[in-house]
Amino acid sequence: MPDETSLVRRAQQNDRQALEELFWINYPILLGALIRITGDPRSAEDIAQETVLRAIVNLERYEPRAKFSTWLITIALNTHKNKLRTARREILTEDVFETGSEEESAEEKALRNMAVDEAMSLLDALGPEKRQVFVLRHYYGFKYEEIADAVGCPIGTVRSRLHDSVEILRREISRRDMK
Repeated sequence: MPDETSLVRRAQQNDRQALEELFWINYPILLGALIRITGDPRSAEDIAQETVLRAIVNLERYEPRAKFSTWLITIALNTHKNKLRTARREILTEDVFETGSEEESAEEKALRNMAVDEAMSLLDALGPEKRQVFVLRHYYGFKYEEIADAVGCPIGTVRSRLHDSVEILRREISRRDMK
């Protein structure tokens, strides 16, 4: 498999196969992050689609200072912020995760869905800015520098938001008696 820099360079030279491979590799990361950040899989899919279009149109502007997925998530977060600004309301959480196997029993599916619902409900306790950094760090393992680039704030702010989000989640878990 070619390295990411090579794929980007080829995609920037209008190599359709390289472009498809680049997005095939990075789209699951983008969509997964957006589902967790928005709490709404349909909205996440819309933002992901818009992000891909914007990324394709602006591919020549991408510079490999950060990972391609970080660049995509930066575009996605800006798109999401714009949608929040125009909507002027919080995004509702829905349970649309379908990750179980076909052999999974009804009880196992119900328990998995309950766990997903609880996790999404806990993430709802965080404001959008704290949720973004928490998801990027704890679900996707982004480094502080990558998160700072993606959300457009200093590393100190990222650290502060992460610390606050962990404290908020601890309080929420305790409040719900979920220990």
